[in-house]
Amino acid sequence: MLAVHFAGCFYFLLAASYPEEKDEKTWIGSALPDFRNKSPWVCYIYAMYWSITTLTSVGYGDLHAQNSSEMVFEIFYMFFNLGLTAYLIGNMTNLVVHVTSRTRRFVRYRSFFLLVHEVAKSITSAMTIKV
Repeated sequence: MLAVHFAGCFYFLLAASYPEEKDEKTWIGSALPDFRNKSPWVCYIYAMYWSITTLTSVGYGDLHAQNSSEMVFEIFYMFFNLGLTAYLIGNMTNLVVHVTSRTRRFVRYRSFFLLVHEVAKSITSAMTIKV
């Protein structure tokens, strides 16, 4: 959420620092023509909408870059999002692999225990079916 907040605020700062006579050439100026006179909360909602939509890779048609500085920022933000997504998927994959290896190790130890303690085959097969 912190990345979403900072990216949205920085993206709004890019638009607000653009010359006032060219407001329609900014991402928020094209969607909200008089954004400089609107409530800060309205502008914040627009910025958070843009940031979350970009972060979740849903895409958008209503809010997009209108000038080169906004385009450059969007490129870097999308690369950040790409890295974040790859990191999260990698960690989830690692968790699945770790759980799978622990399950295999458990089955191996159980088989060894049953063999060493000469447990009856009927009990062994019943345990195998339930596990």
